Amino acid sequence: MRYLFIIAFIALSAAGSISAASLAQVRFLGFSPGGDYAAFGQYWIEDGSGFPGAEIRVMSVTEGEPAEVFQVIWTEEMIYGEDGRVELDDGGNPAWTTVLDQACPCLDSLGITGEHMGRHCLCHLLTDRGTDPYRASFVTWMGSPIYMGPEYSMNLLLHPPALENPPEWLTMFDKPVLLELVIEDPEGFMVMHHRDADSAQDYEYVSDYRIRDVFVFADSMTAVILNTTGPGFEGPDGMFRMVTGVLDIDPGLGY
Repeated sequence: MRYLFIIAFIALSAAGSISAASLAQVRFLGFSPGGDYAAFGQYWIEDGSGFPGAEIRVMSVTEGEPAEVFQVIWTEEMIYGEDGRVELDDGGNPAWTTVLDQACPCLDSLGITGEHMGRHCLCHLLTDRGTDPYRASFVTWMGSPIYMGPEYSMNLLLHPPALENPPEWLTMFDKPVLLELVIEDPEGFMVMHHRDADSAQDYEYVSDYRIRDVFVFADSMTAVILNTTGPGFEGPDGMFRMVTGVLDIDPGLGY
């Protein structure tokens, strides 16, 4: 009987890997009422083990740093249970349900309830054809019949890091990069800027970034979701990262 349950779980994992596997699914969870915080989550199936995983990151929009990180990777005991039965109630990712339960008190305390989603200014899926993965333009007034604001341009610049004593296994993958994200207004003034330090925690081995989504709350509080490529057990993993900041709507000279 245990053998049959294991075979069933493997079949479920294989079916789920069409949409997940090393390619995570992403969800933007919204802003806090004042826009000071934003949260996003992602969930996936671990390549190699086939176990579900998920995480939720709460970012300080103004500081561009994580305020809280919640991550769950299911273990063999969580998958099979004490009697060898597969503990999967539906076709979804159970780790996502688990990490939501863990993050809910934090999200509730900050008022991130899904009510303040901001304006979804841009969405470039990996399957979109003809889009530049490193450059995009967007407006914050999309869908508004009254307000007409500026059109912003965003560029991703990828720089080589200065890694000290990198692990030997890293030579099997593409070289890591440091991220620089620049947003400019129509006059060419820089209105938002992010650049990784010598080593970006949790992203030090990422080898590529691509523009995915832009959310803007109250015309200035900004969350940019990026596709990432990094080392995986059976090949490169496709995950997500969120970069936050505040658009300077009147930058002037010398920003």
